[in-house]
Amino acid sequence: MKYTSWDRSDRDNPKLLKEDGPETLGTFSSGSADIDGDFWRLSVDQKLGASATTADDRVFRITGNLARDKKLDVSLDGRTFTVTNEQSNDWIIDDVNDNFVAQFSGKNNGVRASNLEFMHEGKVELSTEEIVALSWFARLILENRLKTSSVAMIATLALASAVAVVAFLL
Repeated sequence: MKYTSWDRSDRDNPKLLKEDGPETLGTFSSGSADIDGDFWRLSVDQKLGASATTADDRVFRITGNLARDKKLDVSLDGRTFTVTNEQSNDWIIDDVNDNFVAQFSGKNNGVRASNLEFMHEGKVELSTEEIVALSWFARLILENRLKTSSVAMIATLALASAVAVVAFLL
């Protein structure tokens, strides 16, 4: 698999696709996911991270502030990875041996599609569940970054509007 993408036609239940589909790797909701018939419990806290717990109690976790940290730690049932913000909206995922595993970006509608491109070239083997977890984490990071920048932009526009009104009245 070269990449994953998201079908967001049902905004409340986005589907993770293998490449552009039609093969679906999982369907997500706010607190759970159906991954090839397996139930995952999902938990997200913007400041602390997120976790997915499988039906057999394996845990996939990302720790750190999803909206602000430039480096986040990932544990996939004991396997360790690092998600690093290289610049602007460009991110890479490395394994514990600093092997380049995957990349994603928030540029060019990246938040909507949230493609995670795998670059492991045989160096790092990932299970389907690990691919699903990394893809979900990538989407969470991009969505939380977008929320933070949107709030800042709205606040700036509101302040600029207030200054313009005051300047006009004076």
